[in-house]
Amino acid sequence: MHKKYCVQIIADNYLKNLTADIPTIDIHDKFLNGLSKEEFTDGFNALLSLTRQLYADISSNPADFGMMLKEVSDINAKNADYTNSNASFLRVPNLLYILGISSSLESDGVLTVDGGLLTANAKSLKITGFPVLLSKLSEYGFEVSDFGKTPKAGETLSVAYIDNRYLTTALKAIANALSELTKGDLRNPKNDYFYMMHPALLANETVKEPKLSIDTIFNTLDSVNCAYAEAFHKFVMDGTKHTIRKGQLMRNDWTCTYTNKSNKKVLMSLQIQQNNLSVKLNLQSIDQYISTVADMPDKIQRIIRDGGWECGGCNPRCSGGFAFEMDGKAHNKCHCGSFVFSDLTENDLQYCNNLLARELSVS
Repeated sequence: MHKKYCVQIIADNYLKNLTADIPTIDIHDKFLNGLSKEEFTDGFNALLSLTRQLYADISSNPADFGMMLKEVSDINAKNADYTNSNASFLRVPNLLYILGISSSLESDGVLTVDGGLLTANAKSLKITGFPVLLSKLSEYGFEVSDFGKTPKAGETLSVAYIDNRYLTTALKAIANALSELTKGDLRNPKNDYFYMMHPALLANETVKEPKLSIDTIFNTLDSVNCAYAEAFHKFVMDGTKHTIRKGQLMRNDWTCTYTNKSNKKVLMSLQIQQNNLSVKLNLQSIDQYISTVADMPDKIQRIIRDGGWECGGCNPRCSGGFAFEMDGKAHNKCHCGSFVFSDLTENDLQYCNNLLARELSVS
C-alpha cells in the first residue's frame, strides 16, 4: 500500500521495531503485582497485540487519530514535516505511557488516576487532542470512566481492559520500569524502549538499559535484505566483535559495526535506514590486494574507484585514508564515505565477502 503521509511511514517504522510476541518473559518479581509469570506473559502479549494494532491503524488511517497529515516529498528527507509528524505519532504511545506511570493499579486490574496528574503529564509530553485520544481507547478494548472536557485535579478516572485484565498490570509494569530507567524524565530518548515494548526493561530489580541483539536489526528488514544482513553477519562474526547503535526509530535507523578482533579496527558496518540496507567495508589494507578488484564486476570496481571522496585531513585525529592505486590513478579514500554498497544483490554479497576475507587474511 502506497503511503501518502510522513506519519504513515513513521508508524510503519515503529511497527517494524515493536517486539514480537514472546512465549516467556524474564521478569523480576517486583513487576508482577500479584500475577504469576504465566499470567503476566499473557497480559504482556496482549499489550503487544494492542500496540501493534494501534501502530498499524495509524499507518492505515492516520486521520482517525487526528494525526498531522504532511505529504511525503522525500522519504529520506530530514525536515520539519517529518519531525513534526513523528511528534504527532508519538501522542498515542505516550498516552499509554502516562496512563501507566500516573495511575495506581487496583487488585482487580483497574487503573485509577487523578485527572489533573494525567492532564499535566499529557501537557508535558505535548499530547495534543489528549481527551479525544483517551476516549478513542474505548475502540480498542479499554473502558474509560466518564470525564469532562478535560480531566481535572480531584477527578478520579478508572481505566480497565475488559478482554484481558492482565494487560493493565503489564502496562503499569513497563511504564514504571522506563520511568525508573529515565529517573522520571518524561522526554528522555530512552523512551524508545517503551515504544518498542522491550521486555528486557523488566528483567532486573534495578532497571537496566536493554542490550540490543542483532536480531533487533534483522527484524526491521524485509526478507531479502534480512537474508543479506544475516549472511554478512555470519561471514565475519568469528573474527569480529559487533556493536549495535540505535538511531531514530522514526527513520528505522540502525547501525551494526564489526571490529576486527586482531587489529581492533572497524572491518564492516551494516547500515539501515527506512527500508534500505547498505554495507560499508573498511578495507584498511586494500593496497595489498587491489589487483584482484580488476577481475570483479563493474559495480564493485566503480564503488571502489569512484565511491566516497578523497581524504582531505578534515579531522585532526584522522589516521589517514585508504590508500591504493587503481587504473593508473592513486587514491587516498576517506574512511567516512568509501566502499559503501547498497541495492544489494547476491553478486554483491559474494564479492564483498571476497574482499572481507582478503582484508581479514592480511590484518
